[in-house]
Amino acid sequence: MRIGFDANVLTKEKSAGAYYLGQLVRGLVKCNPRLEIFLFSADKVCVDYDHYIHFPQVTRVTLDLPREARKGWPGKYIPALLKKHRIDVFHSPCQDGAALFHPGCPTVVTVMGLGDWIMAGSFPGWWEKKGYQFRHLAWSRLAARTITLSETTRRDLMRFCRVSGESIAVTFPGAGSDELFSLSQGEAEAVVGQYGLAGQDYIINASGLSDKRHNLNFVLEGFAQYLRHAAGDVKLVVTGSVNYEGAYARAVRKMEMLGIKDKVILTGFISDRSFYALLRNAGAAIVSSMYSGMSFALTECFAAGVPVIASDRGAFPEIAGEAAIMVDMYDIGSLAESLRRLLENQVEHDLYVEKGVTRVKEFSWERMAQETLAVYQGIVKE
Repeated sequence: MRIGFDANVLTKEKSAGAYYLGQLVRGLVKCNPRLEIFLFSADKVCVDYDHYIHFPQVTRVTLDLPREARKGWPGKYIPALLKKHRIDVFHSPCQDGAALFHPGCPTVVTVMGLGDWIMAGSFPGWWEKKGYQFRHLAWSRLAARTITLSETTRRDLMRFCRVSGESIAVTFPGAGSDELFSLSQGEAEAVVGQYGLAGQDYIINASGLSDKRHNLNFVLEGFAQYLRHAAGDVKLVVTGSVNYEGAYARAVRKMEMLGIKDKVILTGFISDRSFYALLRNAGAAIVSSMYSGMSFALTECFAAGVPVIASDRGAFPEIAGEAAIMVDMYDIGSLAESLRRLLENQVEHDLYVEKGVTRVKEFSWERMAQETLAVYQGIVKE
């Protein structure tokens, strides 16, 4: 079987879609070495993703288009590429912004979540919102199958796009990665030292600051309230790109207003290995998105053995079960109290570490790849 992917997400700074595609490709190769996988992109794949896709079974088809020509991706180029390479199934792994076009072969789309549909203020204007909604409505009917990464998104898709649940497959992603499990304690300590955190107690905000849904203001306010009665010196580490729509400037203004600028470290964009190093040594992690159809950050925290405080909305309760402290993302006092529980009560801390390590065993990248392959095989036979 020949499987083609819209791999343009791999040409950009790391994202949930890129992480999902990389893990899926690696998993597919492992579960069926006879597959032929084609990655189509308008530009070269970032070197950060090489270890996910560097297999003999994987062919990269890079058009290396000039910037102005990339606006026509993928509708202008993908259909011809699929025909040229005799692709049996086309998979769009990050469908949220995909232009509407007819690939010319059986198609699978993955919907990470419909948070932008649900959350107010996600779009600059009416036209952008309606375009987003129309693409989801159209693709949910054009695709032979839609894949979601949680039952929450499956229900949202049925509700908003009014499609049959039979056309939607849920493939829960795995957790942990080679970067996490191969990281030595020495490497981790070196990274921690680079940020002046050696011997320092700290919390990590695993959601980043590049999206309004990540709710950084809530995290900063809860942290500031915790610090007023903290038993020791604690810092907050916030990872994620600082170059997104003024996110850095807004975060700094909020920190100054709360009087905690010297207690917060904004790392900016960092590699996976650096992120895991900081994560593994954190006293607790906060996953603060207001609404998410799936959170890789949540399961990565479990895999790293870090106790988690998570939003009680979207797919978080479904994914976490009882393995995280769930808080209302409007209740600042609840976040502050949860931090106190995990940072100042060793029994509570160890209990949630154990719960997370147990919970994460229920998630598997290999199983996700096998279930996705079953989706491909099913639509080819139809």
